[in-house]
Amino acid sequence: MKKETIIKSLFNWFADCEVLNSDNELNVDYLDEEPENYCLEVVPCNPIIKSYVDGSSKCQYLFIFAGREHYSSDEVLNMANLEFYERLEEWISEQNINGRLPKLPDNCTPQSVKVLSSGYVMDNDAKTARYQIQCQLKYMKNGGKK
Repeated sequence: MKKETIIKSLFNWFADCEVLNSDNELNVDYLDEEPENYCLEVVPCNPIIKSYVDGSSKCQYLFIFAGREHYSSDEVLNMANLEFYERLEEWISEQNINGRLPKLPDNCTPQSVKVLSSGYVMDNDAKTARYQIQCQLKYMKNGGKK
């Protein structure tokens, strides 16, 4: 039996997001060059925020939610792209407020998921753009022996 991981937990959490277009593929560490797909990417960071004497720790997991979207000089199209990322940020905030957080591995308890940067264009050409938001998952990791 495969052990649950944090990235898989986040993938499953976003897979249930009603803001995402169900026709668009959700990937991990891969964003297709063709528009209308999403991906989750891990951001390097020190995962331990604080360690406790009992061996437990308060941790963080930084990640990016990115999408490849249609892009042009048409402000209506680009505004719709940014509005999608605003709705996604609102969804993340609502999940956080209502305690509907990712189901993490057994030794981890989620505390919050929050948006660290609003949706923005990271890279673009004349027809497509990579939009992204950076997020932070905070969680408690149990220490000690079982």
